[in-house]
Amino acid sequence: MTRNFRRAVLAVLLPWIAGCRSSAPDKLGYRIVASRPHDSNSYTQGFQLEDGRLFESSGQYGESALREIDPATGAVLRRRPLAKSVFGEGLTILDGKMWVLTWKEHTAYVFDPATFKPLATHTYKSEGWGLTNDGKHLVMSDGSDKLTFRSPADFSVTRTLEVKDGGRSVDMLNELEMVGGQIFANIYLTDRIARISPETGQVTGWLDLGGLKNQMAEAGRAEVLNGIAFDKSTGHLLVTGKYWPRMFEIELTEK
Repeated sequence: MTRNFRRAVLAVLLPWIAGCRSSAPDKLGYRIVASRPHDSNSYTQGFQLEDGRLFESSGQYGESALREIDPATGAVLRRRPLAKSVFGEGLTILDGKMWVLTWKEHTAYVFDPATFKPLATHTYKSEGWGLTNDGKHLVMSDGSDKLTFRSPADFSVTRTLEVKDGGRSVDMLNELEMVGGQIFANIYLTDRIARISPETGQVTGWLDLGGLKNQMAEAGRAEVLNGIAFDKSTGHLLVTGKYWPRMFEIELTEK
């Protein structure tokens, strides 16, 4: 190998190596802005702030329900039980309609968020876990490493996205939230949230919220972190977990 050839190879490889290094996911930090009460009887599945109003879907057979919650006090303002035969899952609001998934019942329910009046149902083949939207499409997780984009007209699939951290698939994607054009996803059974590019499926950042449980004096039967609501007015997140007695307003920081 001649010196000129080595130089030519390095000229190609070095920028590529640098690009690979720079594409590693960011390590996100956070600052707790406020800690507020949350109903510890809620097995939180979906969590969304819409025009200053906080909506939540909860799971478990015989206990699944929709709720509107006072974001300042955690008080339950309205509650609509779901059928005892379904296990409620993710929730999102798009074009003035509230969409709610079910775990194994293959049914998505559509409600009027102002009244909780049922409007429609749609069916799907996979399990239902998390749900968000990008302003045009619904984005759904099913516990795998894939996100499914669906039409709000008929819940048909428009595209699927495989989520990876570098070359490694990231599965157990659960509760979802669109934040600043990126998809935030709880990773089930962990205290971590992945920030995901909706174009490539690559994880662009990791947020570890394992320290939040230490902020709860009486955690009781609190289980895994689950529930991400984005406050567009402040740029902060409101996060909680299954059976958590607290919800936390956090501001993201770069480590």
